[in-house]
Amino acid sequence: MNENQRLASVQNRTHLSIRQLAVFVLALLMVGAMVLTNQRDEVVAESEMVTVPVMPVVSLDQRISTSWFCPGVPGNDGTISGSIVISNPSDTDFNATITRLGVGVSPVVTAVTVAARSQAAVNVKEGIEASFISTIVEILGGVGTAEQFINHPAGNSVAQCANEPATDWYFADGFTGADSLNHIVLTNPYSDSTVVDVSFVTKESTREPSRLHGFVIPPRSVIALNMADEGARNEPVVAVEVHATSGKLVVGRSQHYLGDGRLGYTMALGASGVSSEWWFADGEKLEGSSEQLVILNPTRNDATLSVMFVNGASPDAQIEPASLTAPAGRVTLFDTGALPGVPNGRYGIIVSSIDEPGAEATGVVVEQVINRRVGNTVGTSVVLGAPMGATSTVWVAPSGVSSGIDDSLVVLNATPLDGTVTVSLIGPAGEVPIAGLESMALPASGLVSIPVPAGVSSGEVVIRATIPVVVQRMLLRGHDLIGRSAVLAMPTIPSPEVGS
Repeated sequence: MNENQRLASVQNRTHLSIRQLAVFVLALLMVGAMVLTNQRDEVVAESEMVTVPVMPVVSLDQRISTSWFCPGVPGNDGTISGSIVISNPSDTDFNATITRLGVGVSPVVTAVTVAARSQAAVNVKEGIEASFISTIVEILGGVGTAEQFINHPAGNSVAQCANEPATDWYFADGFTGADSLNHIVLTNPYSDSTVVDVSFVTKESTREPSRLHGFVIPPRSVIALNMADEGARNEPVVAVEVHATSGKLVVGRSQHYLGDGRLGYTMALGASGVSSEWWFADGEKLEGSSEQLVILNPTRNDATLSVMFVNGASPDAQIEPASLTAPAGRVTLFDTGALPGVPNGRYGIIVSSIDEPGAEATGVVVEQVINRRVGNTVGTSVVLGAPMGATSTVWVAPSGVSSGIDDSLVVLNATPLDGTVTVSLIGPAGEVPIAGLESMALPASGLVSIPVPAGVSSGEVVIRATIPVVVQRMLLRGHDLIGRSAVLAMPTIPSPEVGS
């Protein structure tokens, strides 16, 4: 079955209301929250192992030190620069050690002091020359957050940094059309070699190059795989799986889009596991925009998926969920604009895996691709959804948000409860609500697009809600480019009880 036939086969729409479905979703939220706060333990089914992804999270436990593993910056182009933004929201200064890694070069270690209630930006390229440079941030005597920023002529990009390395990494989306550049950036932060198997899925087949089976990443180094050179040239679909057979690693994807409907640059951390749910705060059906969900099913079982649209509308205007099949070991493309009944405007999206009663739902990986067109110019954004268990009442944006635009933040509430949301800025006086962004109404089964006023100073932004939410940032791409880049804020997890 080709992709058009698969899309045409979308069927079995349910007539439950969004509010009824949200009750079910709220129960799943509670289960997911327990999974996240119990260190994301593995759930083993008879047929498949499903692991909740290690999404970057912020611990509220001030008794521990924190480390961040950032996915990489192109280092061999003078027009591209990169920095690590380290945020300290506490009342006490802390020190951080910055380790820069490349291929064929010795690690470069420097130190920085981050003052209380402030940020520090560290130049990634300082003191090191390599084709790609990855960074480890170790915060000593405090708890802070770190994000990676890339200033790229084709569009600036913010990428999250991982809390820890992992054995498995996945990318549902990938693109080499029109000779676009797709690099998979493999970082080994350890003093021993890491051995990995790398495979990829195109629109037509699964490929497991012998060169990438038992592929060795030397200690404390970075290797970038150009997917066109690995046999995936001019492909509209290049999903990638990385499995470490020895050791752990951090994996990012650097994408420079050059045509065939995509333009721009993105850098992103991969998903370090599969999930039976993925949440997207910013679905769009707007003039000039096209939206596609890209679904990788790396398991041995076909997955039946429900795609639910959440817009807080009255019962008469609610959007009925769609159902589709994601075949095992394949990539499924889902064009939301081809669905009847999806209204113009913004909506949230929840992709859920559904299985037979008593069976464990099959885990998948889902990314959202939006191409925003103005005239003959396109801006492409790609974002990985928030996995099951990632909803939280407190989210942070360590490197801040874009101000002076009407969609700086998009907040999704997929519970059946009304709530409120407040946006604050970390500054010299600590956490202070931004004027006009206090206790904003957040409807049940709905979302709100929040404009951060122009002139708001830079700094870490904190989003607090009275109910569990998902928060996405819509960022200016810089260089007078159209469209937005997109990245999730980071959810917090509670501190463990003393003595637990």
